[in-house]
Amino acid sequence: MNTDAPANPSKRRTPGWVPVLIGALAFLVAFVGFGIAAGDWASRNAEMNALVTRIEASESAMQQTQDELAAIFAEYEEPPALTTAEKAEFADKLKAAAAAGEQRVTEAGDGVLGVVVLPWHGNIAAGKEAYVVHNLAWQGYLGAAAKNPEVILEEQPLINDTFMAAEPVLKKAVPEPPLFDVKVRVDDIFVEGQAPAEEGQTQEALLRGVR
Repeated sequence: MNTDAPANPSKRRTPGWVPVLIGALAFLVAFVGFGIAAGDWASRNAEMNALVTRIEASESAMQQTQDELAAIFAEYEEPPALTTAEKAEFADKLKAAAAAGEQRVTEAGDGVLGVVVLPWHGNIAAGKEAYVVHNLAWQGYLGAAAKNPEVILEEQPLINDTFMAAEPVLKKAVPEPPLFDVKVRVDDIFVEGQAPAEEGQTQEALLRGVR
């Protein structure tokens, strides 16, 4: 009988395909992760494009209303002094323009409100909410002006404040890198949408005359 100690059994060797499989799985996880990130980025840009498009429509509705009101003032601000009938006509035109503007702005606001934003896209949702508040301020202003045209020339701090509050929130919502020129378009909204200069004394006198 051989009394020598038995030789140590050979250590098990890792099959050659295991490292290959691990590497393939790691690549797959990284690839899927990149795909998810890219998909989310594209989704954010699509949402922001839709939101900015609706906001542009809202701003256009507001500008159209301002232009129509300005045209009415221009029509009646030339001498001679207005007759009683002309004063009534002037007031009625202002009320009608304000009412039509309220409808346009409300419809545009509904469009902004209808933009679908994924729950985890918090910045875009916040930008949407901030602009909706501004649109609602305009609705309130035009609704009041449709009943009393003297409101048209009153200061509107709520409109101005909500517009200024929406600017940093919407700019923060722009994805990086941006698509669809959304960064430039958001910047343009807050350049073109600055509050107009105060109306002159002639328009104030006209409104006092329709009381």
